[in-house]
Amino acid sequence: MSNLKLYISQNILAIGGLILLFISLMIIWGNLTDYNIIKKGFEVTANVIEAPSDCKNVSSRGGFCKLEYKNKIYVVKAGKKFCHLVSQQKNVEMLTNQDGSKLLFHDEFNDFEFASGFIVFALAMFFILKNFFLKSNR
Repeated sequence: MSNLKLYISQNILAIGGLILLFISLMIIWGNLTDYNIIKKGFEVTANVIEAPSDCKNVSSRGGFCKLEYKNKIYVVKAGKKFCHLVSQQKNVEMLTNQDGSKLLFHDEFNDFEFASGFIVFALAMFFILKNFFLKSNR
């Protein structure tokens, strides 16, 4: 057991870097999906099944709504920013891809969201390379 502890303590930067690398790849994949919907997707009208009745009490992290498009139910976070689009409404204009796998509000995706995955990726590579150079200097 002490060999495992020794190995972990000597490679903590690399282990942390690999975990961050995995997380960054998941973030980049999700952001690429959203980016493609924004750039190449098309506008659809979704039916509002359930939405917050009052936007005053909705926080920026809350305010989920249920939307229906092509007989599929989507749970979408409206938050404070998009609550007014679904509250007390029957239909809402959304963006989707050819598969209809995801619905996005207009202006839901911003450039910083796209860059955030690459920032985490750069941090992961820094940790991995720092561990490599620390090992080569010993």
